[in-house]
Amino acid sequence: MKLQNKIALVTGASKGVGKAIALRFCAEGAAVVLASRSMDALSEISEQINGNGGRSLAVSLDVTDPVSVQHAVDITVEAFGRLDIMVNNAGMSMTLPTMDLTPEQWRLAVETDLFGVFYGCQSAGRQMVKQGGGTIINISSIFGRNAAPMRAAYCASKAAVDMLTKVMAAEWAEHHIRVNAIAPGYVRTELVQELIDRKVFALEDIEKRTPQGRIGTVDDITEAVVFAAIDESSFMTGSILTMDGGWSAYGYL
Repeated sequence: MKLQNKIALVTGASKGVGKAIALRFCAEGAAVVLASRSMDALSEISEQINGNGGRSLAVSLDVTDPVSVQHAVDITVEAFGRLDIMVNNAGMSMTLPTMDLTPEQWRLAVETDLFGVFYGCQSAGRQMVKQGGGTIINISSIFGRNAAPMRAAYCASKAAVDMLTKVMAAEWAEHHIRVNAIAPGYVRTELVQELIDRKVFALEDIEKRTPQGRIGTVDDITEAVVFAAIDESSFMTGSILTMDGGWSAYGYL
């Protein structure tokens, strides 16, 4: 029970990596607020957790709206008294030729993948200053440091998330707030499966390109998130942990 009595808020918790993080946190003893726009899915997950003896709460959240993000933090504190761990996981993929990106599409991607992380960090950070500390974990991507065709908005946003993580880590350390990011590679989620189905990339090509010969699982990512959240990583802040089976390191044809 590595997170016994900790209080966590996870955005984008209705599916994929966010759902897996929320379930793992509860298994480790944390009380978790699950936040997303998909309240039906969140309510089902929360009922499952509470029915198994865990503590959770489902909250409607639009990460592009700072008022909505602040409301989620306020609800967390109202329900559980504090906020120990903030996981900014909510995001979206925008896979289009750069010349065809409309201002509306660009704005939506950046507001979701970058602004949403900023709002989450800011609202959580203000609460953590009041209570004397906490941990913020941002879900970034290998495409914050590796370029990919037709992913201009996504790559630009994730690169900004990495730098934002480092800035806040340096700025907020005096308040005993740690800020780190996890940068997954290709992970088997609904989002990645959609890209495979749309033939944006072929699974076998990614597996051949990855030294470990496979794409990641959500469990691979949750292990890294738990490590970033526990007290044993107390000297780690401003780090971007890459979880990609060696994909980023591999430079050979």
